[in-house]
This record gives sequence, structure tokens and C-alpha cells, in this order.
Amino acid sequence: MAFFDATPDRLVRTDGTGIKGTLSTMFDTPFDRKTRAVSRRIAQLRALDDDQLAGLGLTRDQIIPHVFGTR
Repeated sequence: MAFFDATPDRLVRTDGTGIKGTLSTMFDTPFDRKTRAVSRRIAQLRALDDDQLAGLGLTRDQIIPHVFGTR
């Protein structure tokens, strides 16, 4: 027996273009937006190699304190 998901894409997208994404952004709080921005920045810095981080004056163990401003 085969299984397939017949859920329309417009219901499950979370990029803000589908119904689910639209509903979730309608109820966003400033805390939610700040949390996503912090997560994105951490991911961006973690994606850099060590030489690029050194160019920014950072090491891997300094990423989190840097993003949160505690460094």
C-alpha cells in the first residue's frame, strides 16, 4: 500500500506565504521577531569559516556572547 500526503502546500508553508505562515505572523509578538532575528544572526555567524570569523574579531566560542551583546 502506498502513502502520500495530499495536504495542499499553501497550508503547510512557513515562509509567510501560505495560510499557516500568514496566521503565525499575525500573532507574532516583538519577542518572536527578536528571537528569530537572533537565531538568524547566530546561524549566519556559525556558517562562516574560522578565517572569516577572525576577520570580524571573533572566535567560535564568542559567537553567542557577541550576538547577545555580553562580550
